Amino acid sequence: FANDSFAYVVSGSNTNNVYKYNKSSDSWIQLADFPGGNRGYAYGVAIQSKAYMGFGSDESLYYYNDWWEFDMNNESWTQLASLPSFGRNHPAMVATSDKIFMGCGSSDMGNFNDWWEYDILSNSWTQKPNLPSYTRHHPFYFGINDEVYVGFGHGSNTDNYGNYIYRDFWKYLPINNQWIQLNDFPSEARVAGTQFSYDGKGYVLSGDGDDHGPLSSGEFWQYNPANDSWNQLSSHPGGAIW
Repeated sequence: FANDSFAYVVSGSNTNNVYKYNKSSDSWIQLADFPGGNRGYAYGVAIQSKAYMGFGSDESLYYYNDWWEFDMNNESWTQLASLPSFGRNHPAMVATSDKIFMGCGSSDMGNFNDWWEYDILSNSWTQKPNLPSYTRHHPFYFGINDEVYVGFGHGSNTDNYGNYIYRDFWKYLPINNQWIQLNDFPSEARVAGTQFSYDGKGYVLSGDGDDHGPLSSGEFWQYNPANDSWNQLSSHPGGAIW
């Protein structure tokens, strides 16, 4: 997660390390360890000067449902209310102006398609309608204008194309708890890339393809919510990255 000046990398591959990147000096420093213990596959998002992070699993395959706040002004951690449900690896996680939405992911129990809202002001979780599609982990996701977009990922059931890796795409409207199915992604199904939104559009980058092997290039796509369309941009240099 990041703010306008700094980026933070926390844990990964069963560590509790915390690193801070300074954009102006193009440099890294190591901070005090994350107090939640070792883990990989944890996710985090930032809203203004605060970041929120949790979930993932450790080297003993314990799946966390904990939830933490990181104050980027004083670089301190506070433990918040845990998710009142199963811990998990690599869910979807999207921040709006005052809420955080989290769902899907996987554990030793399999894949999930549940959907949860975290209210920052009340420090509480509320379950929302499930994603009305396949259970899955490691989807792509982003937020645009306080609407949430989720799709792709790796599940347990074959889709209409016979794949366990998906290309379906969905919009969640927090204002009325409604899911809307959008056009399928026009290229190869994919999982385990990265994503972000900027200036009213969404972007997905790289990952694995429909056989869970690397894409032939680090594909870069732009999503336009105005007409529910995708536009392919130039691939990133080097090979595709999981």
